[in-house]
Amino acid sequence: MSDHTTTRYERIKQRWMEFWGLVFFLGVLINFAEIICRTVFHFSIDLMYDLPIWLTIWAVMMLAGPILLDGEHVSVDMVRDAVHGKPRKCIEIINCLATIAFGAVVTWSGYIFISQCYRFNMKIIRCIPVPRWMVEICIPLGMAVFTLYALIQLGRVLRTNYDKKPDNGD
Repeated sequence: MSDHTTTRYERIKQRWMEFWGLVFFLGVLINFAEIICRTVFHFSIDLMYDLPIWLTIWAVMMLAGPILLDGEHVSVDMVRDAVHGKPRKCIEIINCLATIAFGAVVTWSGYIFISQCYRFNMKIIRCIPVPRWMVEICIPLGMAVFTLYALIQLGRVLRTNYDKKPDNGD
């Protein structure tokens, strides 16, 4: 890839992360407004309780993929970092395959669930009935993006030479 393409990708990724950060922030603001309404004005709308949860889940699911390549997920690296050469590459490949399998299973099961929600016209009953598939579709979408990033990570692992000990210096 050229530097121009990499730069464009990084800009798109940055905007994607900023957008979902704003979605999360909006959820926090709605939650804060709901607390104020409940405490000060003694009223609350049930949607104001659910919307922050939905927005938070959407933000987390849509960011799961992009942060995978940056190594931002929680992981236990003691064994992996202690080895190098072929054993390290094998461990990395196994990790990638497990990640891809996890993402694919959750994507597929999420798709099945969303299909059923849509087919049976399931709703989340609040002051405004909300189609359940509209809220829950973030799971198969987010995990599909996660799986694509896991495939990209597998490609990186296959191209990486782990012959020398990793440099963990800061």
